[in-house]
Amino acid sequence: MTTLRFLLALTAALSLNVAQAGLWGRLFGPDNYWECLLDEMPGTLTYGGSMEKLAQCKKRFPDPTAYKPGKGLLGPKDFQGCLAKYLETTKEALARHSIQNACFRLFPPN
Repeated sequence: MTTLRFLLALTAALSLNVAQAGLWGRLFGPDNYWECLLDEMPGTLTYGGSMEKLAQCKKRFPDPTAYKPGKGLLGPKDFQGCLAKYLETTKEALARHSIQNACFRLFPPN
């Protein structure tokens, strides 16, 4: 029983350290500017919020041309799937336009 408690405590401690160091976001977060937009823009309500998120993604990924099409195993498989997933909760015009651009870049329609 003490071994189990030790393993649980160790796991909890490591999880907190990873989260505090920002490593979780680096490991499982966006890899490029366009993925950053898809992570940040959904649900944006104001123009100012959209501008702030654009600036954050630009600061984090200064070169928007450095990307590979597609988002990985768990993301959408095509352009229409990307739009359906990310535009659903977004009403603000600039945020919607940014999401459409990101979907087009990551999942170019044929």
